[in-house]
Amino acid sequence: MGNVVIRAATEADLAEAAAVYLAGNADEAVFNWVIPDESARARFVESGGEHATQWLAGILATGALLVAEVDGALAGVAQWEFIDGPGQLDAQELAAALEQAYGEYTSRMMTLLELVERRHPRDTPHWYLQQICVLPAYRGTGLGGALLRHQLAEVDAAGHPAYLEASSPRNQALYARHGFQALGAPVELPGGLGLQPMWRPAALNLSSQT
Repeated sequence: MGNVVIRAATEADLAEAAAVYLAGNADEAVFNWVIPDESARARFVESGGEHATQWLAGILATGALLVAEVDGALAGVAQWEFIDGPGQLDAQELAAALEQAYGEYTSRMMTLLELVERRHPRDTPHWYLQQICVLPAYRGTGLGGALLRHQLAEVDAAGHPAYLEASSPRNQALYARHGFQALGAPVELPGGLGLQPMWRPAALNLSSQT
C-alpha cells in the first residue's frame, strides 16, 4: 500500500482533508440517508469543500482531527470530540449552519442529529468518534483500524472511555475488535437504517489487538 503515516492534522491539511472527507462519504450509509438523491449527493461532494473545511476546522480547534497519509497524500481522516456535559450549541445556530450546507435536506440532517443525541450518554466524560472516512480505493487496507488505534492509545493514556455509533455490520465488527460493545438497541432512522451505539470502557488493554 505504500508508506503509511497516521498523525494529528494541522491547518495546512484542512483543504485536502475536506476533500477526503467528502469523497469518503459519497457512498456512506448515513450520508446516503441524509441525501437520498444520488445526483444531489454528487453535487454536494463536488461543491461542499468550503463547508467541509469549516466543519473540520472546528474539530481541529476543539477535538482531535487525525489524518492517514499514504506516500505523502491524505487517504483517510477521523474526527473525535471530547464530551464533558450537555451540548452547548444553540439549536437555531445549528439549523442555520446546516441550512447553508444541506439546503433542502436540512430537516433530514436535523432528524439524524436529534435521534442520535437522545441516545448519546453525557453523564460520563468521554471521547466521541464522530466518523472515520477513508477514500474508496483504500478501504479494506487497514487505514481505518490504524486511525482508530492511534486515537485510542491517547484515550487510554488519559483514562477515558469512548463512544460511537456504528453505521454498518462491517463497521460494528471493526469497532468490536477494538473493545467497543453495543450499548442498547440501534438508533432507528426513518426508512430502516439503524445506527448501533457502542461504548468502550476506560483504560482497556490494547496489547491483544491486531
